Amino acid sequence: MTISVDYLINGAGMVGAAAGLALAQQGYRVLLVDNAEAPKKAERWDIRISSVNDHHWHWLSQLGVADCIDKDRVLPYTTLSVASINGTRADFDAKEVNRDQLGVMVENNALQRALWRCLKHCETAQIRANDAITEIDLANHKAVLAGGASVQFNRLLGCDGAHSQVAQAAGIGSRGWDYGQTCELVNVITDQPIPSATWEIFKPGGPFALLPLGCNEACLINYRPSNTHHTTDLKQLFEPFIGAFDTYASGQFPLQRKHALRYCVGPVVLMGDAAHSIHPLAGQGVNLGFADIRCFIEQQGDAQRYERQRRKANAKMMRAMDMIHWHFEDANPLKQRIVAASLKLAKRGVIKQAIIKQAMGMS
Repeated sequence: MTISVDYLINGAGMVGAAAGLALAQQGYRVLLVDNAEAPKKAERWDIRISSVNDHHWHWLSQLGVADCIDKDRVLPYTTLSVASINGTRADFDAKEVNRDQLGVMVENNALQRALWRCLKHCETAQIRANDAITEIDLANHKAVLAGGASVQFNRLLGCDGAHSQVAQAAGIGSRGWDYGQTCELVNVITDQPIPSATWEIFKPGGPFALLPLGCNEACLINYRPSNTHHTTDLKQLFEPFIGAFDTYASGQFPLQRKHALRYCVGPVVLMGDAAHSIHPLAGQGVNLGFADIRCFIEQQGDAQRYERQRRKANAKMMRAMDMIHWHFEDANPLKQRIVAASLKLAKRGVIKQAIIKQAMGMS
């Protein structure tokens, strides 16, 4: 059996499914291939959570996601706070730019489920779950799936993560490095109420942060040097700020930076983590992926213009995250004076509003 489509998308996670949905709603024939089923809903939040800025959440809502998502797996947040090693703090509130929220905390699994639900209502979209691409012939725009189907495509989108099969097939290399840090995460139930605010406090070796998930529920994050083989005592770290809590889910992963040398080769287009992996300290990962999709559609599928715009924008954001990583986490007195001065400057009117709008994805 041969299937003919405009877009074959490898990977139907958040970025791949959002790309498929946006393209299908424009009338393109789309086939998404993923090696798993849509994740089932668990009793409580999964450990994988994204902070989606307000600009992209509005776009996802226009695609129909807000109507399909499990409402208890989405939480709007209104405030963002950052504190330096020496205690200098800056707070950013959506009200300061006359908005109701900076964005939403959303469970990755819930967002993927919602996108798949929306895709099932699109006549021009198909999802092949529990399947995989086994052969790719870029010269002839053909692929073979493990399930036996042959696919003829106009474009092949690689939305298949940092170890992208599509990027490898296209011979696209990358540059990057290991940050030498491990991200520890725990989801917790707290005794005290949690406000709808996210915060991050820097310390030598890496910051720790909180993502609100509900009135008495949060995701706690700690970044530690990877060469420290013991796990952190998170109760000792967080209880002075949020009081007592009980953990119900945990995980950890190493942090790496990776940027593809090309985003487009022949019929191949890379998006999301297949094109760029970034330090998660500012929660920009999936937002950059959604920006990739929107740029590609705005450029009406012009791959070269898409690559020029998104490579430049993503590289700029990656450099900004690197600067924060290397300077905010360094206890060097000179660097900390610079950090303190930067945070004090960030609290000034026009600059503060610009930062808030950036956090919301408005600029």
